Amino acid sequence: MKTPPSSRLLSVAAALLLIGACGNEPTKPGSIGGSGTAGMGNGAGTAGSTPTGPGTGGATSTGSAGSTQVSGTAGETTTGTAGSGTTGVGGTTGSAGAGAAGSTGGGGTGVAGMGAGGNMGAGGETDPPPPRANMAVPGKKYSIGQLRVDATKPVIPKLVLLLGGICGGTGAGGIESFIEQYGFYLYSPATQTCVNSAPQMYKDTIAKTPMDPEANRQVGDARMELWDGVDRVNWVTVAKGQSIVEETVAALKNGMLMAPDADFGYFLNADGTLRTTDVWVVGYSWGSQTWGMISQYVRFGRVICTSGPQAEGFPNATWITHPSATPADRKFTLLGFNADYPSMDKLDTAPNTVTSMIMTTTAAGWVGPPINVHPGDMGPFAPGHQIAMVGSNMNSPGGHTVFCTNNPMNGWKALCQYVFDVAK
Repeated sequence: MKTPPSSRLLSVAAALLLIGACGNEPTKPGSIGGSGTAGMGNGAGTAGSTPTGPGTGGATSTGSAGSTQVSGTAGETTTGTAGSGTTGVGGTTGSAGAGAAGSTGGGGTGVAGMGAGGNMGAGGETDPPPPRANMAVPGKKYSIGQLRVDATKPVIPKLVLLLGGICGGTGAGGIESFIEQYGFYLYSPATQTCVNSAPQMYKDTIAKTPMDPEANRQVGDARMELWDGVDRVNWVTVAKGQSIVEETVAALKNGMLMAPDADFGYFLNADGTLRTTDVWVVGYSWGSQTWGMISQYVRFGRVICTSGPQAEGFPNATWITHPSATPADRKFTLLGFNADYPSMDKLDTAPNTVTSMIMTTTAAGWVGPPINVHPGDMGPFAPGHQIAMVGSNMNSPGGHTVFCTNNPMNGWKALCQYVFDVAK
């Protein structure tokens, strides 16, 4: 067993009908439990002081200690470390940081979310503001491979990352046709879309010991490995530079060179990392499963899932029980029902279908209760976040399908505008 590298702290820190693993992934040695990443408290002193370093200069006031963080669940040999602020020797009084728990042990490293005022923590609702205004030149369409923005429309300075169905290609199964009506930045990263559930040995363990931490961490840690390439499980291999976040950053940097007027660099921090608080993630089926898991560990600006996520046979999975880095009121799931929720329809209630997705997102702390929406409904839909889209005509999903399109006759337009927070 090897000790995996620690997860990078992200700047702000899912098809589902198929439960078995899709093909055999290359294997590598299993990893020793990594430490959960501690949250950061602001130490005293001048701006930019670290949670463990002293403040510098200024008066003689004392910085308040950053709050102690919850440790990651123990891995095979190590546990997450607690973060703490220290007393500054000068400067103004610092505010306390509230940190997210470390990820599960056995290999995964916790990624804390970015909290209010730039502090680390899962509970803060405020993100650091963008360092500058978006400067895309209006009136043009920019497209470089899978990266694009239509600035002939009023630009919405949010980068939408799209993931689609199991064992499929890039994109999100067709929901792009709705998003492209507005001025969002769009990117469709390539990734291993056949990474699904976990090997049978872990399912066998769960059948005997439902709370086994090593088995329960597998599904979420595998998706996190797809996200950042950090080694967490021995049944997934991500080549260097081919993780979702690395691929996204590379595409943005290339866009900066090829189309400087599009301002693709707006989404990068000064150190070249991705500012995920200005990233919206949208998935269909497998993609929803994946974003649902990753958003528990990475703080995104918004999470929009269609036909997912569900538990993949692990109802006590660590990604479900882990405190979410993305605030719950930023997460939406759109599910096609044949009858109003709570439905007794056999297709709605079959194992691992839409009713189980309500159960999974509820257990993961997503905002409820579920609301029923029918074709043509105009709202208001707030505060709906778990949405049963009910019906059986041409405008209704009524099952496992894509919902938001550019068809002017589509009965879900008002609902989709609500979920994407765009003007009617």
